[in-house]
Amino acid sequence: MTFSQAEIDLAHDLKFRGLTWIPSVGHYVWDRDHLIQHDSPFQGRVYFILELKHFLRRSDSLEHLTESMVWLPTWEQAREILHAFGVPAEDVAARLHCEAAIVSGTERLELYRMIGECLPKSGTFDV
Repeated sequence: MTFSQAEIDLAHDLKFRGLTWIPSVGHYVWDRDHLIQHDSPFQGRVYFILELKHFLRRSDSLEHLTESMVWLPTWEQAREILHAFGVPAEDVAARLHCEAAIVSGTERLELYRMIGECLPKSGTFDV
């Protein structure tokens, strides 16, 4: 899976605007702080958590791992986040259509934008 630079930048912004997460198997992450010493098999500093222990060995704690990495939600995970925010599927479909996101291949970026619009002005939202 490849993430655009715009998606990585927006995911970074979502993290610092309060979208919290718990690193888990099945998550893609961007290694903001160069915690992982090995080259990524995907793209520059993007990794897939297949075995959490591998990442924890390099970070020493779950807290440090969470601070160092930026979660890059997949399309499905972004939809789950929007569902948790109470965004109806019809609204998601309408937005993707309105922005021509499917035609342009920017669905995930548009989902990230929608998540940003749902974030509270203060505080955090846990997924």
